[in-house]
Formats: sequence, structure tokens, C-alpha cells
Amino acid sequence: MKTLICLPVFFLLLFTSCKQYYTVADFEEKTFNHQTIAVLPFEMVYTGVPPKELTEEDIKRIEISESKAFQSSFFNAILASTRQGRNQLRVDFQHYSKTLNILKENGIDIRDSWEKDPAELAKLLGVDAVVKAQIEKRRYMSDLASYGIEAGTQIIGAITNNRVLPFINNRNKTVRTDYTLVNQDDGNVLWSIAYDFDADWRSTSEDVIETINARSARRFPYRTN
Repeated sequence: MKTLICLPVFFLLLFTSCKQYYTVADFEEKTFNHQTIAVLPFEMVYTGVPPKELTEEDIKRIEISESKAFQSSFFNAILASTRQGRNQLRVDFQHYSKTLNILKENGIDIRDSWEKDPAELAKLLGVDAVVKAQIEKRRYMSDLASYGIEAGTQIIGAITNNRVLPFINNRNKTVRTDYTLVNQDDGNVLWSIAYDFDADWRSTSEDVIETINARSARRFPYRTN
């Protein structure tokens, strides 16, 4: 089952357009015995011009920080989607800290995980399927303290000084998202959703990240009703 929805929907923080949504036809049959799902570290793709003050190590640090922020936010968004008895899940989610620890114990850092076969990572993590996601944008984030992530003074200064004001250039505000659920048994895609956001960067990074993830979390499968 695949749909393409191009009816724009306005949110307080973000504008969504052209959503691509897919669920394998026999999803319930293929996932009947699934018990636990893990969220992999998000792959961060930057398409802008990096500030000259940032070193290669600074950029790696930023990418790792943003990846962890999106990963933990999506995990929490999934749980939040079941509040007040709505859309309960029939599977458990491995905590993101356990996922990161297992990867680290096996010599796989966050950026390395982006290049690994998701089905192989699912086996390593001991789960039935994994969520692999990619976020593509044209600017870095600096205010990730709410996720327990502190950026260095040099990094924050470089990002802030080179920040493009929101809405001046449309090319600078679009965030492209791609979420995929991959089966551990055969590596096949069970579910996916992808869409573009026009982000209001005047909002905090936390607000932007959580609004992006909430959209996909609401459409995540394995629901009991």
C-alpha cells in the first residue's frame, strides 16, 4: 500500500508538503511474532556550506549530537503517541541508550552505524526490526541542551554567526525526512514515511525536532486498534 499526499498542512512551527507513505500489504502477517523494535541513530545530511570556523572534528561532533537528539526524540514521540489510551502499540521499544551502548560495545560509533546494513544491526541489537531515519537540512543546530547535549563555545559561536535568517531564502528552511522500518529476518522494508518540512528556525531546536518526529510517530504501525 503506497500513497502520495500533497495537501499542505500548516503547523505552529513547520509546514509539511508531499508526504510519501508506505506499508507492506501483509504487514500484520509479517510482523505477527515481533516483540521488540529499536530506533537507530538518525543519519544527518547537511547540504549547506559549513561555517569556515568549524573544523572537521567540530562537524562530526555536531552531527553526532543532532543524531542522538533526533533518535531520543523519536523514541519519546512514539511513546507519546499512545497517551490517554490512544493507538496503543503491540510491541516494545528498546530504550535508545541501550541501543547506543550495544553499538558502542561492538565498536560501532554513531556515524559508522549510518553505513551499516540495518538488518544486521537489528540482529546485533537483538530486536525484530529497526527504524532507520535520515534528516537532510541546510543548517546546523546549536541549542541541544534540553537533550543533555552541550556544544562547545566555538561551535555555538560559529553556527550562530553564520545563521541565515529564517524565511529570507526558501532553500535554507526545508528539512527533508525519511523514516524506514526494516525487518530483521529478510532486510525488507515493512513501513516508511517521507516528507519535506519548511522549518521555522526562530523556534528552538527542540521544538523543531519534536514537531518533525511527532508527525511520523503518529503514523507508526504496530497499533492494536
